[in-house]
Amino acid sequence: MAYRTEAEKASEKMMGYYKDTDWKVSKVSKEVTVSYKKSAEFDGHIYKAESILDGKPDEIIKYLIPSPLGVRDNWDTTIKESKVLDSSEEDFFVVYSQTHSSAMGLISSRDFVDAVVIKHIEDEGIVCTNSISVDYPDRPPVDDVVRGFNHPGGTFCKALEGDEDKTKVTSFLQSDLKGMLPRTLVETALPNTMIDFFIGLKTAMEKNVLHEPAKS
Repeated sequence: MAYRTEAEKASEKMMGYYKDTDWKVSKVSKEVTVSYKKSAEFDGHIYKAESILDGKPDEIIKYLIPSPLGVRDNWDTTIKESKVLDSSEEDFFVVYSQTHSSAMGLISSRDFVDAVVIKHIEDEGIVCTNSISVDYPDRPPVDDVVRGFNHPGGTFCKALEGDEDKTKVTSFLQSDLKGMLPRTLVETALPNTMIDFFIGLKTAMEKNVLHEPAKS
């Protein structure tokens, strides 16, 4: 399947980003550190956010996947609409998502169609999502929403050595939001979005959202 091939290629790039050390710190909150570096994919940056959360990697990964495969729709307030378009394989899916406006309305709603593959890297104790935007003829762009493009991204979950009930979660984002947006606006908005993502994820886990009924 062509879409899976794209996601597999993205996963190879993501492991490289995961192991890179040449990151510059962009923003630090109480529990989240966001770093960045120049993207090799487009004229922008790739951002990395790191935090340590209570929980095991296999549990946390379910919070990152949209319903009905996971529970992300139940807690991620940045998502206005989400729909799995293809889930014919257990470890792979194509998802449509539309965001709410952000940066106090300065960035209007965007939508994306992403191919996502889930990897279990047993020798390193990692469970991760790896994704990239794809052209999906059955979900073309619409006039009233800007279609963005997510270059290779994903989230890595690795149990802490010495404490298997805690997990280091490392998320990567390199989104081309398209449209006529000032670069300074994007470079402020994306780190804030990643911090908000981790705050929402931690809150959802504390509320045990994984075991709540899925949204209808």
